[in-house]
Amino acid sequence: MGGPASIVIDDDSPPSDGHAALFTSLHSRLNQLESRYSRFQAGSVVNLINRRAGSGVVTEVDRETASLLHFAAELWRASEGLFDITSGVLRKAWDFRSGGSASPARLAEYLSKVGWELVEYENDAIHLPFAGMEIDLGGLVKEYAADCIGALIREAGGLSALVELAGDVVAIGNQGNGQPWQVGIRDPDGGDALLTLSLCDVAVATSGNYARTIEHAGRKLGHFLNPATGWPVDGPISVSALDRQCLTAGAITTVACLKTDNQAERWLEDADLPWLMMKSCGNLSGPLLETTSHQ
Repeated sequence: MGGPASIVIDDDSPPSDGHAALFTSLHSRLNQLESRYSRFQAGSVVNLINRRAGSGVVTEVDRETASLLHFAAELWRASEGLFDITSGVLRKAWDFRSGGSASPARLAEYLSKVGWELVEYENDAIHLPFAGMEIDLGGLVKEYAADCIGALIREAGGLSALVELAGDVVAIGNQGNGQPWQVGIRDPDGGDALLTLSLCDVAVATSGNYARTIEHAGRKLGHFLNPATGWPVDGPISVSALDRQCLTAGAITTVACLKTDNQAERWLEDADLPWLMMKSCGNLSGPLLETTSHQ
């Protein structure tokens, strides 16, 4: 899923075969999600759907995949089209890899292939009507994976654990010593953490527009793209939010990063979750500044 992963189980008892079996199960589940939903995996359902674009051949999806697609559709509607899993094709005009290049003149070619409203999706069967059209679940599946791993650990019973997938975190219980988990929110400027949260049985997701950037016409542009225009968004640098589920926290922060500062602030206030935002000017705002303890 394109980032580092760590799972910490804090248990005073000696390591046991049970723990080894649990870690094997967790690793297997992460591999399963990677192979199922990565657009880079030749055998993934996402890759299959994309290969069939414009062919007239529909792809039936299983219950888990259907649930993610339904969530993506609901988020598309709630965000008024800003969150759109068909917008990944725009990366062909903006290459945010190291040493990448910008080709905004090609946007018209790709914008015609963007829009969830174009997707033929009914009864858990999906077809992309135009050749070259794509879906990309990268904006959801990492957070969903963190929730899945957290659920498996909870099912094992009585364990204190911390799951971290590329900056998205699920805290299960307190630490083994009874104290909350201490989790820092990264400073985009590379200094100390913006603040440290005390977490128990909660998830925190962070979306940022600073890690993948490109220089164009004398400006540094971030990788969040407006699906309607194809251009990088001039909005928040970083947004974090807390919720019981990492998937919903991540959805809220991702949409916020697709808005202007003022629009993002209203969106976050309406979501009614604890949040922190670094605005485009570098100033911080949000209720998380007022407290660092969350359960």
